Amino acid sequence: MLDGLQIDRVAFTVPIGDGFPIFWYGILITIGIAIGAWWAAREIERRGQSVDDLYNGLILVVFSGYFFARLTYVLLDVIDGRSYDSFWDVINIRSGGVNILGGFVGAFVVGIIFVRWRGLKFWHYADVAGPALLIAQAIGRWGNFINQELYGPPTERPWGIHIDPVYRLPQYRDLSAFPADTRFHPTFLYESIALFVGFLLLVWLNNHYRDRIKPGTIFGAFLIWWGSNRAWIELFRPDQPTIGQSFVTYSMLVAIALALFGLYLLLALYNKAPDKNARRRRNRRRNRVVKPKPRRDSTK
Repeated sequence: MLDGLQIDRVAFTVPIGDGFPIFWYGILITIGIAIGAWWAAREIERRGQSVDDLYNGLILVVFSGYFFARLTYVLLDVIDGRSYDSFWDVINIRSGGVNILGGFVGAFVVGIIFVRWRGLKFWHYADVAGPALLIAQAIGRWGNFINQELYGPPTERPWGIHIDPVYRLPQYRDLSAFPADTRFHPTFLYESIALFVGFLLLVWLNNHYRDRIKPGTIFGAFLIWWGSNRAWIELFRPDQPTIGQSFVTYSMLVAIALALFGLYLLLALYNKAPDKNARRRRNRRRNRVVKPKPRRDSTK
């Protein structure tokens, strides 16, 4: 299905020194962020919030997100048995991968600090950040296709993709077991479609019910959609370190946790979440010992 798309990893080379290659992956990520930021700016303006603060926060969130994404990737690599020789190898994004879930958690913390520092309404900015991330990642995933990465196990499905042996994971490089014409699950495509659909659903929900739903609703729905889809996508990620000999990956656990947090957020926003304090008060009333009133002596 995608056999006709054969694109070199390098888009062009900047004539600096021995040449500084610019990869399609970086270009697509930049385009995705730009489109997400454009939509977020339009929406935050409709909500009566500051566009300038949005862009200022975006710069901090994007750079911190990539920093934490790289650190998370390195940490999972170390857990999987790989070693890094220098600090530069650790932080050099161009030489390796990133983990967007870890990046999101780090960026989320930085975003909270920035919003509180500026005295902004947090949930409005969170509501526009969710869909913006979905569309940015959906576009960026096609950079993984060009890089011949983010693919799943072998498959005979007609939409399977070819992966050159040099770019294959170690367990798939044996050409006697996995010939050159072996096809693999296009995991990048599965996730990209899920992200595009999620973006369209959240934009529709936001446009039709903006004035009727509470701030934070879109962000909660984003967490549920993003986390739950990433959880099943992990089943097609043989490159991810697993917990012991199970099929459960660390990223899958984080994704499930994000989805559950999104569900709890929605329940809390609409007063449907369990109230522990109310439960304690009911238990105290139930267990309270009622002392009998003293009897009056009728004799004088």
